[in-house]
Amino acid sequence: MGSLSIVVSVLVPRHLPNWMGILLSIPPSDKLEYPLPPESKRRMALTPGLHDTYLLGLLIVALGAVSLSRLSKRRKSPWRLPPSPKSDPLFGHIRFLPSVDEHIVYKQWSDELKSDIISLNMMGQIIIVLNSAEVANELLVKRSAIYADRPQMAMVRSERLTGWGNNTAFLSHGERWRQQRKMSHEVLHRKSTEELWPVIVKQSRLALQRLLDHPTECLAEFKRMAASSILSSAYGYEVTSADDDFLEIVEAANQGLISTALAGNFFVNVIPWLEYIPTWFPGAEWKRLANKWRTDKDKMLHTPFNWTKSQMTAGTAPPSMLKNLLTSLANKDIDLASLLKEEDHIRWTTGTMFSAGSDTSVAVLMVFVLAMTMHPEVQAKAQREIDAVLGGNRLPGMEDKISLPFTQCLIKEVLRWRQIVPLAIPHKCTQDNNYKGYHIPEGSMIIANSWAMSNDPRVYPRPGDFNPDRFLDSSVPEAPTFGYGRRGCPGVHFAEATLFITISTMLAVFDIRPICDEVGNPILPSGQMGPNLLVSHPAPFDCVISPRSKNHEQLLREWAEA
Repeated sequence: MGSLSIVVSVLVPRHLPNWMGILLSIPPSDKLEYPLPPESKRRMALTPGLHDTYLLGLLIVALGAVSLSRLSKRRKSPWRLPPSPKSDPLFGHIRFLPSVDEHIVYKQWSDELKSDIISLNMMGQIIIVLNSAEVANELLVKRSAIYADRPQMAMVRSERLTGWGNNTAFLSHGERWRQQRKMSHEVLHRKSTEELWPVIVKQSRLALQRLLDHPTECLAEFKRMAASSILSSAYGYEVTSADDDFLEIVEAANQGLISTALAGNFFVNVIPWLEYIPTWFPGAEWKRLANKWRTDKDKMLHTPFNWTKSQMTAGTAPPSMLKNLLTSLANKDIDLASLLKEEDHIRWTTGTMFSAGSDTSVAVLMVFVLAMTMHPEVQAKAQREIDAVLGGNRLPGMEDKISLPFTQCLIKEVLRWRQIVPLAIPHKCTQDNNYKGYHIPEGSMIIANSWAMSNDPRVYPRPGDFNPDRFLDSSVPEAPTFGYGRRGCPGVHFAEATLFITISTMLAVFDIRPICDEVGNPILPSGQMGPNLLVSHPAPFDCVISPRSKNHEQLLREWAEA
């Protein structure tokens, strides 16, 4: 090993975070106030132009050092990495990555390189992008023993930032993950979810009853419904109003989580020691956001948990997942330290359900409304099927699912047509291995491009069309919305029940139509999805939601009043 390699691989990784932390912790001027002064004052407090040059120089040196460090550690392999688009020799692909719609660019690169698996280099960090279900199934499912880990992204992991690291979805593949995953399966497996059907049906019908009176508020009602279902199931808490404090806690925490969780959204995930940058530092708005999101996360994690514990102490706690887990814990003969440790596992297990479950269901339901607005012929076909089964005399229940095959296909197409999780939470490879002659190094970050898989014309001909009929063929696979392998979503049965009962009831009771211009011509939405977040929602659009008839309206109102 040459002298440069020794310096890079030994001295730089060991001391650079400390050097940079010290440098970045020194205020550039004693005139700088805290909290931050207005922008004009901030400029006056700094020597014009000097600080920007200082920061840029530090970042360039740091980026180069990180790249050299990682490159010097990479093991040589007789196998080559998967095909890769053009890059810089030192910084790799960092300046070629788009700030929005990465999933689309990854698919374009995949097509240009004629490979379903491609590699990227982020300053020495290898990223492997999987753009087909075939390769994702081979690596993330069949080889899940070495692909079930998660990369520890600083923005998620660090307690100095958002502190989401113990969320079950982001945990490293270790003992804590196994314990929390086991708890999740205990309360969310298929049989347990069936016991929660009454809660799901109740919250869905209450939301749709409110929609009768507020037909333009479907997004708000979906959010309230999803949060209420999980609060009731996980904590035994009943939401009674739209301005319930717990609903605000859910909304704030979810917004922080879905903004935080994509690796490419924050530079600190590439250079972890940037977490030591003080909040007053120019350009550190992301750090101030992280502080707010951490506070929101803490409220979400502790407030409903403490409410249920207090109800249990008072002997008034209604049935819930948390009550069952805490009761089981209380019956264990363990020391105090072990009890507190397991209680924290339970806190994070229920908190993960709380944070993960609500926003995904809302996004899918908004895609459903969008699809029905744009495709009235599909809506009419599903309504005919539902009318034939229900006879127009009752609302659908979970027992009707088997009798509504086209409605089930419609839901599958909603999940495929506008993928709400275009890029899955990254996996991490824990062992050198090969795939079709390509080398996948230990430590690689693995990104499954679920959007590309959902729009693969080899699997779904004319993927841009909204066509539920494609799923009448049982050989057509469902789109990958609920994760892969050992990291698949444990709440899939809960989510599927929520989607079925809400969508089938909306189809039974409501018509969803586009708005019209002044001469009566329909104005169709663009059909575009929103910004680049972990969970993607449709861009805002207008539609008209109204009861199909007085009889249908009465069915829903009478149930809600019963």
